[in-house]
Amino acid sequence: MKYIVSMLLLSGAIYSQEQVFNVQRYCVDEAPFRTGECDVSGNEYSFVFLDRKKNDVVFFFTNMKLKYKIIKSVVYAPDPNYMLYSLQNEKGTVDMKINNQNTKMEFLYPNNHIYLTVGKSTKL
Repeated sequence: MKYIVSMLLLSGAIYSQEQVFNVQRYCVDEAPFRTGECDVSGNEYSFVFLDRKKNDVVFFFTNMKLKYKIIKSVVYAPDPNYMLYSLQNEKGTVDMKINNQNTKMEFLYPNNHIYLTVGKSTKL
């Protein structure tokens, strides 16, 4: 019985997320920004959960959990192969870019930019 209840809870949690991105590698470029350079990089356990229906983004980055509301999403004007999301939480706003192939993500904070190489995503 516990197994059935556990499976129902797990499937409900998975079902509530529209898309799950498995981060393969991250690169953090800290201000002053230098294109293509990483001040910190690695491949620690990280995920991004994107739920367009609920307008939620949850970013598990190394030992942090960052939760945002999507306030706007548009095609990125300089490169139409990317979607640009404006995100907001209690600490402020941030932009997130995702390429159309769902293999590259960027979180553009004022003091650092986090570039993610994403493995296979799960779309629910």
